[in-house]
Amino acid sequence: MSFNARIMKGSRAVLRRICALTLVASALPIASVARAADLSEGAVAAESLFQEARQLADRKRYAEACPKFLASYKLSPAVGTLLNLADCYEKAGQYASAWARFHEAIAMAQQLGQSNRERTARDRAEKIESKLTRITITSREPRATVKLDGHDLESAAFGAAIPIDPGKHTVEASAKGKKPFVTTVDVRDRDRALSLEIPFLEDENVVAEKIAPEEPRRVVDWNRDAGHTQRTIGVVAASVGAVGIGAGAFFGVRTSSKWSQAKTHCSGLECDQEGVDLARAAKNNATISTAACIAGGALLAGGLIVYITAPRNRSSGATDPARVRLGVGPGSIVAAGAF
Repeated sequence: MSFNARIMKGSRAVLRRICALTLVASALPIASVARAADLSEGAVAAESLFQEARQLADRKRYAEACPKFLASYKLSPAVGTLLNLADCYEKAGQYASAWARFHEAIAMAQQLGQSNRERTARDRAEKIESKLTRITITSREPRATVKLDGHDLESAAFGAAIPIDPGKHTVEASAKGKKPFVTTVDVRDRDRALSLEIPFLEDENVVAEKIAPEEPRRVVDWNRDAGHTQRTIGVVAASVGAVGIGAGAFFGVRTSSKWSQAKTHCSGLECDQEGVDLARAAKNNATISTAACIAGGALLAGGLIVYITAPRNRSSGATDPARVRLGVGPGSIVAAGAF
């Protein structure tokens, strides 16, 4: 082989190597760009959420800003985002959440060697320490699994003061073969220390029956009550009878007066018209007087008999009264019976 042929053969080998290296070199940027594109999509979304959250926080719309800070942090965890999230919770009055996030920022800043941010997070956490509300949960049920707002509490957390945000929180306790226990704790801003004890849980197969307390029985003394009623009737009847006798006496006096006046208008068997009218009035008054006296006397006598014969309390040694019969006749009152 000539010298020129050897040169041409070597040139071709070099050319092939150069082409191979060029292909490899060109493939590397393509892979790097693809991976960078994947990373940039999450970073762009995180940055967009962060900027929206900042704008909302500047307008003091913390209830909307805090969830966006949290979403941004989940997409792209960073100490700065975590500090903004903790600051948002603090301004929203969620001191427990803010305190927890500041401590997360302390740990992350330590790992990344960001001493300035670590110091900032530590100072902020210490400032809100006095504002924290803490709840201490204990359990009398040894096998209970306890959840606070749906999150399991480790057994080591029992008896510990746990920071908690203001608002309503649900505490659940359950155990195998037991009925679950659920309660709601309403935490107010001014509260600083709360405690909750989980009671012994009831067995699932035991139905608790609530028995109403038995009302005290009223012992009725029929003899005494009947006697009281009878005596009351007797008093009322006698009173009405007395009024009737009084009315009879009144009309009797009027009868006498009318007869006396009528006589002055009569001569023998002859009377003028006024005398006739007075005589008629005297007769009517006499009829009323007689009826009132008879009825009043009957009621008075009957009332007295009813009162006297009312049964007494047997414990006092009195005997039961005998039966009494009352009768009213023309101008008379009849009472019969044994006393």
